Amino acid sequence: MSKRKVQYEFSGDGFKRHSDSFGGESLKGHAKRARPLDSKLPIHLTLRATKSVLRMPKSFGVVEKIISEVARKHGVKIYKRANVGNHLHLAIKIPHVRRWASFIRELTGRLGLALRSLLGGAKLWLHRPHTRVIRGWKKAFAILKDYIELNEWEAEGFISRKDIKTLKDLRLIFDH
Repeated sequence: MSKRKVQYEFSGDGFKRHSDSFGGESLKGHAKRARPLDSKLPIHLTLRATKSVLRMPKSFGVVEKIISEVARKHGVKIYKRANVGNHLHLAIKIPHVRRWASFIRELTGRLGLALRSLLGGAKLWLHRPHTRVIRGWKKAFAILKDYIELNEWEAEGFISRKDIKTLKDLRLIFDH
């Protein structure tokens, strides 16, 4: 019997498995790899603005309407959303990876045009959109929904994130 050849694994910085996260503050210069997307798993999308104009009384309804319209048009399912004022958190599922570019282009463009007068000519988005593929529909997805819920409560002034980092912390306060 011949001895089976061993399959060697590549190691080193050049051969690390790519992260499920892409964009936002971590992206410096031009992207060197493709944005990881998955049409079968949920995605956490974060859009950060240069100023806190997303939650102003003049703009809040417009922002919510645009998000709903664009998602419906492109077949994107929104599970949870939080408008924090200077950034948006969305838990979404895209119908197909090819639909991502048109969805995000229209969403960010329409929001930018709608809020242009509030910005005084400045650009709306501070960074490129940040996405993270959530690996799993049970525990990981529940954590994402809790995180977005905490952001919404913080934006509405119900909690302070200095004291409460997770929903578990909040439950400990209310249980006592």
